[in-house]
Amino acid sequence: MAWPLMREHGYLGASLEDGRVASYLNETPLDEALQGACVYDLTGSLYRFVSGEDAQGFMETLCAGTRLPAGSSAFSAVLTGDGALVSVPFIVRGGASEYMVIDPGRRRAMLDAWMGFARSIEQDGVMPFEQASIEDASSLLVPLLVCGTRARELLGDYTADAVLPGPGCVASVAFDGVPCVLAALDERLGDAFIVFAPPAFSVRLFRSFLSFTYAHPQGMASLERFMGRLPWQGQLAGDDRVIVGRDALSAWGIVRPDAGFIGSRGL
Repeated sequence: MAWPLMREHGYLGASLEDGRVASYLNETPLDEALQGACVYDLTGSLYRFVSGEDAQGFMETLCAGTRLPAGSSAFSAVLTGDGALVSVPFIVRGGASEYMVIDPGRRRAMLDAWMGFARSIEQDGVMPFEQASIEDASSLLVPLLVCGTRARELLGDYTADAVLPGPGCVASVAFDGVPCVLAALDERLGDAFIVFAPPAFSVRLFRSFLSFTYAHPQGMASLERFMGRLPWQGQLAGDDRVIVGRDALSAWGIVRPDAGFIGSRGL
């Protein structure tokens, strides 16, 4: 299935697997690429837009992590009712009733199925999250992950005097005059940002990023190694049932102390 940057990846000799870029021909080794800036097209990840009157209630029930105010982001544990770990997606809350959920990991299909199930839960014959809409966000904005020692320098070249958001923050930033959403990831990943760009602008932006000699396109195999810096990633390497204690989840910062989420009793 084609997507906005598919032709660009073809020009770069990309190897595609499961609708994603696995790697590029003559791809720069990750450690070397991180000395500059790595550029990943996250298309093909689990990428959902959650909105509507019940969006906040749904997301705060689905996600065990911090209750996000508008304009913030975080990784969050998602648990089954008995406390097993489904996955740890990155959550962006752009507005009062607007969330982005993105997960490039191996358990993304499992998370997708669980989100659909959780939304349809009934209590006394009522669906409490009926007014929460879950949509594929692929046609809305193209997610580009930019990370590495010179990531901030690269993005700053487009944003003039605008202050880039710090870890856990989200901002609307103009890239060469085009409004984009910019979310800063966890500080444990160093300087790492997701640029959510309008599809019509994404090709121009992607080409422009790669015009810098220190910017390196990277595939999902590289991304998996990069995300391995996060302490929970080793737990999510397979499809087996994963049990992690509350103490570990709390230490990793992906579960909150209250009991208002699916799986809290199981923990």
